[in-house]
Amino acid sequence: MVDVTKYRPAVKIIMVLLECVERNQRKGRALKTRVIQCANMKTASAERYLEILRDAGYISERKESWGERNIIVYELTPLGRDRLEWFRKINAELFENL
Repeated sequence: MVDVTKYRPAVKIIMVLLECVERNQRKGRALKTRVIQCANMKTASAERYLEILRDAGYISERKESWGERNIIVYELTPLGRDRLEWFRKINAELFENL
């Protein structure tokens, strides 16, 4: 049996990333770097999940200029908000009593 306390299941990772986008979006804008830091993930792993979320239509991505640099900003879509609630319910049912 896999020890679920040692590894984060994909459903939990997705929920955390969506929550981080939501939280940072409320503060102004959800910068890619802040979302990854909030989720406490390695960049490569987080980028894969963010791409999945973007392709599924849960988040939107846009590039903005910041001085001479370009930054990536994420926003939850209406579908993403709906799915975040689903993931919260699933998380409560599966993992809160461990």
